[in-house]
Amino acid sequence: MDALSKLSREAQAVLGGGVLLLILSFLDWHQFGPLGWNEWHGIGILAGLLVIAMVAWEVVRVIGANVSLGTLSPGLVSVGLALLAALFTVIAVLSADFRAWPAWIALIVAIVVAAAAVMRARAEGVEMPQGTAAGSAAPAAPAAPAEPAAPAGHTEPTDEPSE
Repeated sequence: MDALSKLSREAQAVLGGGVLLLILSFLDWHQFGPLGWNEWHGIGILAGLLVIAMVAWEVVRVIGANVSLGTLSPGLVSVGLALLAALFTVIAVLSADFRAWPAWIALIVAIVVAAAAVMRARAEGVEMPQGTAAGSAAPAAPAAPAEPAAPAGHTEPTDEPSE
């Protein structure tokens, strides 16, 4: 418990929110009379698996295990999993009619977890990938440095002819 209390508020929100999302995934999200089904139907399966991966990744970070994923930083992996889990949770909530209260609570929690993961990554100094502008195939090349401007001020004309 001591390790959890030392975590930042954002890390606690990501880990605790992930566990809450996992619990909510087993409640009935969609109800029609006595019939109901939870998140683990249709596209919700992917959302549930992403939540499990996110919680597992956060536990790995809490215990301090050194897992290398190439050039990806641990904070960037956390953000990616949280944003994907939020995206597929939104899709799962909106994919069917007759939504029940667990679906709405899960939607709010998923958005809060994603926001907390982004804030945590920024606090850790994670460089977020930048997308390219719409319609361009590659990012624009950096502009050449501008020529230094002539000093401002009054210049006296010279009697020498210029060549």
